[in-house]
Amino acid sequence: MRKYTWILFALLLPLQLNAQSFNTRFSTTFYSYERHLSDSESQNHLRLYQNAQITVGKMAGNRLSFHFYGLLTQDLAESADDDPIPRLYNTYFQWRERKGVLQRIKVGRQRVYSGVAYGSIDGVDVNLRLGKGIKLGGYVGTLVPFSTKIETSDWDEGHSFGLRLGTNNLFGTRVLLSFMQRNKEPVDYEAPGRYTQKIIEIESLAQRVAGIDVYRKITKTLNAYGRFDYDLEQERVRRAQFELKLAATAKLELAADFYHRAPFIEANSIFAVFEQSTTQDVGLRANYRLAQGSFITGNFGYQIYDGDEALRFGFGLRNKYGSLGYNFRKGYGGQNNGIYASTSYPVTPQIALLASTGFSRYSLFNEDADLNTSLTGSVGVNYRHNKLFSLNVLGQGIRNRFMSSDFRLMVKANYWFLHN
Repeated sequence: MRKYTWILFALLLPLQLNAQSFNTRFSTTFYSYERHLSDSESQNHLRLYQNAQITVGKMAGNRLSFHFYGLLTQDLAESADDDPIPRLYNTYFQWRERKGVLQRIKVGRQRVYSGVAYGSIDGVDVNLRLGKGIKLGGYVGTLVPFSTKIETSDWDEGHSFGLRLGTNNLFGTRVLLSFMQRNKEPVDYEAPGRYTQKIIEIESLAQRVAGIDVYRKITKTLNAYGRFDYDLEQERVRRAQFELKLAATAKLELAADFYHRAPFIEANSIFAVFEQSTTQDVGLRANYRLAQGSFITGNFGYQIYDGDEALRFGFGLRNKYGSLGYNFRKGYGGQNNGIYASTSYPVTPQIALLASTGFSRYSLFNEDADLNTSLTGSVGVNYRHNKLFSLNVLGQGIRNRFMSSDFRLMVKANYWFLHN
């Protein structure tokens, strides 16, 4: 019960404060599908997903707010030992100041995403103003455990901390410097490994990464973005990215980008003993506006792997009612030719019909292998009674080399409770 005390406290405290704003969204989803265990045995599933998103605001002079997002899932057709499964994604308090050094502080379970930082923690995240356009931030907390129960970790089981320093105008450029360290309790190995023939002693340090993000508007029509992440523990470039965007005309937008990526493997993972290779990716994109709300899109990409390469391109047409397009890929991993189409057409102000389909011919592993066919499709309806309630019904079907037919049904209801 010790680990649940702060969660219960966080849920009840907003009720004791003079909150003036409540924004609550609930979604109830029923998902029906069949799982094939063997040629002669199968299971029918009807899974319930119930999530809640709650925001309580305008407390303490509109400086304090409370945020909650959670999910509960249960199989109604097949009993399972783990059911019901709760997921607590966010539950935190946020304090904001319009002036002064302190800009924002968040306390509780939260998602961290800034620069090289990522993941969910139970802890504190702070933003400070150091001057005009200069911000210093940092976070510290225990890692949220991978568990089917709502619980917290001890510091030794897993923790993360990081810093970030940013400015909106360094000689006309936005710059963000960031650092992150993650520690996770390692798994003990008591016998020599099959490949290394060694008993590996693994420390808790999983990641130590530093990075820089740079954005600059070069002209009124041209801007550039760059990112560089360096793995200090494994002494390698984890990610390098450069992107250019150009508004060539009033209707034509062009973009070019380059990526260098290393495998995302933690330093204290057993997989770190294997040889790792990087990939390079060059891409071009174009977006041409035909009329208001209608566009022609195109993309081209070239990837370089260790000892192999891959090529991809595609084009399509989209507007406010749907999209239609073609994608092609060949090289490392096989080959794929596919077309797709989707639409969302409003029949009345409250009812919209949904439909999508995709057809592809593909080969696995290499382009000389036998070709297989995949056909997917979905049909549904979206009913919005008013701004506080909507209902979605969607049927999904697939046919490929593994399944002669597979049909799934999803029913989802969204409802809001607002008070301002």
